[in-house]
Amino acid sequence: MVRTQVYLTEEQHKTLTHLAKVRNQPMAELVRELLAKGLHENVGKDISGKTAMKNLFKIRATGGPTDLSTNLDHYLYGGPKKQVI
Repeated sequence: MVRTQVYLTEEQHKTLTHLAKVRNQPMAELVRELLAKGLHENVGKDISGKTAMKNLFKIRATGGPTDLSTNLDHYLYGGPKKQVI
């Protein structure tokens, strides 16, 4: 085994502590068990950029500002619009 440290939220720690007591098992064993289950459920799922792009294209968003590339700062940060000549 390899020793590692993980930061948990207060709620996660509280839940793990409670569940470990209910199951009468060490918290470390419970964390390994839950982690193994989560990894098993996610192995083989395609998380590549290619799949993400395909999902974005399915949305087929239309409309929006026609001057977005010119006035990106305006739309993102509220700066003044540039005058297009």
